[in-house]
Amino acid sequence: MPEKIRSVHLDDARDERLAALPLSAALTWVYLPTALDDEGRTKDQPAVLNGQLWPLRADDHPTSAMDADLAALAGAGLLCRYRVGEQALLHDPGWRERQKPSRATASVLAPCPLHDRSFDEAFVESMSRFTEQVNSFVGAATSRIDSKRIEDSVTRLVEDITYLMDPEKAAAKGQKVRKIFEKLSANAKPDDAAAAE
Repeated sequence: MPEKIRSVHLDDARDERLAALPLSAALTWVYLPTALDDEGRTKDQPAVLNGQLWPLRADDHPTSAMDADLAALAGAGLLCRYRVGEQALLHDPGWRERQKPSRATASVLAPCPLHDRSFDEAFVESMSRFTEQVNSFVGAATSRIDSKRIEDSVTRLVEDITYLMDPEKAAAKGQKVRKIFEKLSANAKPDDAAAAE
């Protein structure tokens, strides 16, 4: 299998988070993309990673140093260490901005529950929090708020924000939001009918 090409990001030399770390952690950061899959994930196994990233310096950089490097990188927010079931994993949360692998292969490792949520999951969670905030703020007056107007406003807001980042996807994201609202209102109607009785 041919080696995947990885690049060092130009901003790394000026990243204050990275500059505040020990030099070995900074070098581990530079080498780390060679050990990550095409979605920026790998198993959180310091001994294995040390062998991959520091193969000719094992005497100078033992497994304990790799563990310290990973902890420092995670503490600086450059890496995320997480668990899915019994498996310890890590990933680069900024991978998509930092690396653009050609012919990317889907990861066989579980995604990070914090950073790798789908648009639908993130949107539903955000809307749930938004609804809770509106309900707590407005209280009993929420029944007088036109929910359709709120849904339309939120949909337009998503389209506008998406348009700024990727104009071609704005309409598709808006449609996705509308479908989510339709599902949410379809699920809420049986409860509303039961409450009315």
